[in-house]
This record gives sequence, C-alpha cells and structure tokens, in this order.
Amino acid sequence: MFLIYYDEVKFERGVQPAHWFGGIAVHVDEIGTIEAELNQLAKEIFGQSVLNLETEFHAKDIFHGKNNFKGMPFEERLAVFERLVSFTALDEVSSIYARVELEKVHFISTKAEGEELAFMYFIEKTDEFLKRKRSYGMLIGDYDEPNIGPSVANLSKFRDDGTKFSYGREIKQLVDTVHFAKSHHSRLIQLADVDLYCRQFMCQKNETNSRKALVEIIRKYSAKRFPKKYKDYPSLR
Repeated sequence: MFLIYYDEVKFERGVQPAHWFGGIAVHVDEIGTIEAELNQLAKEIFGQSVLNLETEFHAKDIFHGKNNFKGMPFEERLAVFERLVSFTALDEVSSIYARVELEKVHFISTKAEGEELAFMYFIEKTDEFLKRKRSYGMLIGDYDEPNIGPSVANLSKFRDDGTKFSYGREIKQLVDTVHFAKSHHSRLIQLADVDLYCRQFMCQKNETNSRKALVEIIRKYSAKRFPKKYKDYPSLR
C-alpha cells in the first residue's frame, strides 16, 4: 500500500496562473527510512528533530529566508534546498501532480470550479499510478481548513460515481477518505511541499540570480524527478 502526501498551489490572478495539486507516493515499507533521513537533516539544521513549527521545512521559507530560515545566508539555504530536492529524486519517491491554468479553461467560471477540476485530475492520475503498481493508496493532505470539506466530498463522489465528463474514470485504488495533517507534523508532507514548489517554480520567470541558482539545482535532479503521472491542462506542449 502507498501513502500519497500532497499539497496545493492556489491560483492567484496576475501572480500564479494555475491551480496545482501535487505530491509524492511512498510505499508504507519505505516511509520510516525516509522519515529518519529527513529527521536527521532537521537535527543538523535545527539542533532537534521533534516535529513542531520550529523544525519545519517549508520550501517558500527556505528560498526567501523567512521564519525558521530568517537570517540564514542564501548559500546555506540553497544547500538545505538541494538536500531536500535530492530526497524527492529517490527511487522510492514517486511524484504525481495536476495543473489547471484557470484563465485558459473556458468551461469553468469560478476559482472553486478550477480547484475541483485540478483535484479531479490529481485523483485520476493518482489512481492510474496505483493501478500500475497493482496496489492501493490513501491520501494525506496538508491541513487547509477551507478545503478539507470539498476535498473529502469530491473524493467520495469520485469513488462512488467516477470522475466527471464523458471520459470520466472509475476510481478504485484509493481507499478510505482524505486525511489531513498540519505540515509541521509530517516530514512527508513537507517533502511533498518541496516537490510541488519546485514544479511550479520552473513555470515562473526566473530571471534573478537567486532564482537562477535554484533552477540549476532543480535541473540537476530533473532526470530522477520526472513525474510518474501528471496532467497539465491545457497542455504545456
């Protein structure tokens, strides 16, 4: 069985053109090992590995030097980021994402509809991944109060009735409901945050030296970070 840890990046007009859902699938037999390695990194950086706000790895904070990384020199933050990106490139970590560019999809009229469409595609791609693995999986999302109810309801609907549209699909490999945890309580949710942050980062205008430096790190691991399943809508190609 796989646990699928996921996060989202929200559409923001003029800033972020797409709504993203994405995460990492890890077999239950491998979770303990990866958690231990992430906890060791936390101990190196923060002096302790207890799961709390003071030891959280949050991609945006690392890059911009906020919260736990305030005052840390950029080169040191970049080194931490590279360590985390290297974990997303492990063979045991499978990346899945869905991206919907809202303003280019003419049959949706609200942000909520765009979010639901992105979540639907993410569910479809996750189920495809599990079918290929001949296994089952359970979703664990970053706790975000407004989105908990809709996510639970949508997964339930997709499992009962299939996904939308004439080409909708049966969802059979995902079990139970969507479970949620605060990101500072889960190293794997933190790793999902890093993975998705990198994906959306590469779709931005990265013209400053600091952004170019992170691009180089992401590209360094790109061959091993190719997503196992993904959906860009409309297609980026």
